Amino acid sequence: MQYLKDHVRNSIREEALKEFNKKGYKGASVRNIAKNSNTSVGNIYKYFDSKEALYENLIEPVYDKVMDYINQFEKVELNDKAEDVFYQLMEKIMEIFNYNSMELSILLNKSQGSRYEHCKGTFVSFITRIVTENVSYQLSTKGKKLKDNFLIYIISNSLVESISIILEEIQDGSKARKLILNIIEIFYNDILDKVDSEDIN
Repeated sequence: MQYLKDHVRNSIREEALKEFNKKGYKGASVRNIAKNSNTSVGNIYKYFDSKEALYENLIEPVYDKVMDYINQFEKVELNDKAEDVFYQLMEKIMEIFNYNSMELSILLNKSQGSRYEHCKGTFVSFITRIVTENVSYQLSTKGKKLKDNFLIYIISNSLVESISIILEEIQDGSKARKLILNIIEIFYNDILDKVDSEDIN
């Protein structure tokens, strides 16, 4: 009997993922999810209290994992070894893109109406702050300081938007991962030469 419960729950989650990916949180229908998972609407509510609870069951673990890694970036001590640690953390984040690309696509592109609808802004803010701190440190080792971080903000915004497009268009997680790494390199390569800086007095 327990196997049947797990089977039904997994079927609901699988069909819900497809429905949210196709129609977004706002447009998703619990009735459609029930129909496609061969169960009733009433039975779905035995497993999940609401459409919101079902959505969060699918999306929250991935969101939390991304945020956990982003928070780890902020704990990295800025020194000559920081770049290596940043790349290690980036690889961990890329693994999420590899295995949970649909959940991330839903999070970034289809979360309007849910509590995650402003997640893009959250990601942009985190990335901007992390890159700004790292660039400021790198410039300081060259006797320079960052005048402002507006270019970093624009690049970080463009990165998040690019990732959103890639995840929506590319279903293959490993291919999406490769494209994202290429975009990161294009955006941030030689960034010290691109930002507005000045000599430290």
